Amino acid sequence: MGNFLVIGGSGVMGTAAIQAVRAVHGDQANIIANWYGKEDTGLKIENANHTIFGDVTDSKCLEAIKSQATDYEYMFYATALGDVGIPIKNATQEQIDSSNRLSFDPIPMLEQALNIKTIVTYSTFYVTRHQLGSYGAMGYSKEAIEKWTMESGKSKRACIRAGLFESQSSRGIKLLLRKSAKHLENIEDPLIRSYFENVSTKEGIDRYLEGIINEERELFGDSPTKAEDLYQAHLDLFNADNPKFVNVCGKKIWLTEEPQLIKDHL
Repeated sequence: MGNFLVIGGSGVMGTAAIQAVRAVHGDQANIIANWYGKEDTGLKIENANHTIFGDVTDSKCLEAIKSQATDYEYMFYATALGDVGIPIKNATQEQIDSSNRLSFDPIPMLEQALNIKTIVTYSTFYVTRHQLGSYGAMGYSKEAIEKWTMESGKSKRACIRAGLFESQSSRGIKLLLRKSAKHLENIEDPLIRSYFENVSTKEGIDRYLEGIINEERELFGDSPTKAEDLYQAHLDLFNADNPKFVNVCGKKIWLTEEPQLIKDHL
């Protein structure tokens, strides 16, 4: 049934992508899953035929991927790394470039290096009030992904845009906010700072998350988003006719055609 490449296969989104591929294409799908961390623990990604450890920006990792296959039905690019915990508007160009190194730059590189029919990327609702105040340089990387999704290229392009769910990025934001909350003046966004005033850092984080959930429910109708919702969004992507953006927030899933532009919300 063809080859499927998942970059970031050990994460929440990568897991959802693998599960959806198996559900739609069955055991005949040949899934090559990549992951990267501080050390190679010998992890074998569940439901993948082949697990490749390595930094996808490293030529050795690309060669390892090519050794498995060069023709793919789908690539799911489910990995990202960048400075968060500060307002998007305050991210420096150096921080944005650093975030793009893993969060965006490898996507067009892989498109050119491999023969991929459809590339699926991932984004968030980074122009909501809470994301604008805390998503930092990652906001610009996600905007780059959304703009790229709208361009024509060697592969078809689609993007799954998700609401709040527990991930490495969300954990990073919470960790940095808890650290910053020890000195409130370090939290630059007034809305985010208000959640931590006169309360413990744990309660501040709880109030911050509640604020995101309330905003998403008001804007989109549901929140938070669970693993099964992300899985369903992938199924809807497979069933849609040449989708651009598959939005998922809570159990609500809908299609749109336009990117989110940061400049329209600052």
